[in-house]
Amino acid sequence: MSPNAAVELSREEIVARIDRESRRRLGMPAEDMLRAYREGTLKDCGKVADLLSLANLLDPSDPLFAAA
Repeated sequence: MSPNAAVELSREEIVARIDRESRRRLGMPAEDMLRAYREGTLKDCGKVADLLSLANLLDPSDPLFAAA
């Protein structure tokens, strides 16, 4: 793959990656991780910075945020 190649992910793929990695790294579902982040109670945000960046690719009205 070229270094400039774009990778396309569906909404379902993005949410699945965020949830899988949040559970693996923090032991919590994506909804809980995002809620803690928004409330300012998520410890060591750097540990999941890539997941937070992925979440920013979703529409602000996405159901994942409504749950958070």
